[in-house]
Amino acid sequence: MRLPGETMEELNRTETAWKLLEPWDLHPGNATMERHTVYTFRARWADNWREGRLLLAGDAAHQMPPFAGQGLCSGLRDAINLSWKLDLVLSGKADEALLDTYTTERSHHLQHAMQASVHLGRIICEPDPAAAAERDARMLADAQAGRAPEGDPFLQTFVDGLLDIDPTGARAQPTGHLSRQGRVQFRGRTGLFDQTVGIGFTLLTTGDPRDGLDEDTLAWCDEVGLRLLRITDDPAANGPDDVVDLDRTYLADLARTGLEAALVRPDFYVFGGAKSTADVPRLVASLRGRLRTVPAPEPTA
Repeated sequence: MRLPGETMEELNRTETAWKLLEPWDLHPGNATMERHTVYTFRARWADNWREGRLLLAGDAAHQMPPFAGQGLCSGLRDAINLSWKLDLVLSGKADEALLDTYTTERSHHLQHAMQASVHLGRIICEPDPAAAAERDARMLADAQAGRAPEGDPFLQTFVDGLLDIDPTGARAQPTGHLSRQGRVQFRGRTGLFDQTVGIGFTLLTTGDPRDGLDEDTLAWCDEVGLRLLRITDDPAANGPDDVVDLDRTYLADLARTGLEAALVRPDFYVFGGAKSTADVPRLVASLRGRLRTVPAPEPTA
């Protein structure tokens, strides 16, 4: 951190860089300096990440302060959010309008992570010794009293985008939340969900996943790769659609939110849920409608 009275010219000198490294016993005798520079941390983002066939991601879409290590993480989230949507559009399984949800979802999430990073920067970059001592004492007291922050402040939920809207016009929990990662048993294999079941659209339900779905809907599920799976804690379940929830990770979440089924996107965010198996066809139809916002053209003679 450049302090008052320090010039950029002074800090840009190789000798100054080595001096700053002295407390860690790093010197020309045991290390090679590949690069040193003075730069300004910035927190900014593009308002629109898509213009026709042009899409921005990573550093082209945003600049993240380094204090929370969210720069590369945000770029990876961009790529993951965009890749499966591009695949659906380019393969003709979804309308081009799906790509507009990329800006909506990632920009909101990115700004939340950026605000958290800036906040941490203000805590870390405290140049006043007295204020830093007061900060340290307060944080230690909070930790000893069990008041330390819990959870990951960077796993922000989606409030808009490719999400289910129930008949009342609301988005029920846990729509927009990142789903859990638990250990499962599936088709003779045991491991974490993404390693065992794989990625893609997934319907997890406590009942028969195909109950109430007509042949046309089942064909569409196959077309877009929507897997219809039954989640259970019965270790003897070994049907082709049975996923054994070894630690009740998913069953506990369904029970907590009063759901019997959840539809999860390829990026593992929850598209929506169904409070009963009878509502599953509506949930699947909602995803189908959101992917096809533009009606298919009428066949010509």
